[in-house]
Amino acid sequence: MKLFLDSGAFIARALARDQYHAAAVDTFRKLSRGDLPYRLHYTSNYVVDETVTFLLYQRGPQPAIDTLQRIRSSPTLRVLHVSEEVEHEADDVFRRHASSRISYTDCTTRVLMKRESIDTAFSFDRDLEVLGVQRIP
Repeated sequence: MKLFLDSGAFIARALARDQYHAAAVDTFRKLSRGDLPYRLHYTSNYVVDETVTFLLYQRGPQPAIDTLQRIRSSPTLRVLHVSEEVEHEADDVFRRHASSRISYTDCTTRVLMKRESIDTAFSFDRDLEVLGVQRIP
């Protein structure tokens, strides 16, 4: 099974004071041990950008650099790239959901998930549910 990792999962893992830190660490542990059915892990270049930028602005360079290194060195994580074609589809999703204040990155996530046949995201963001995405934990 496939799993998409959203920025909130990476951020919560990196920040010990985050309200979702314990859940994020536990879920990452379960993924690495194979206790969850998700063997293929994905994220996107937009999520990487969102994650490291947030960490840089909120906690400084070291947490951002550490998280970027963890993402880049993961043998199980594939980073999908938002192409122009994906952007065009995401533009339509964004227009349909803008009144719900769904982020553009979430719209690109939904398009990439659909294209890759990924049904579930590791995310603490309820906005993804508005886009029809199942979430763990």
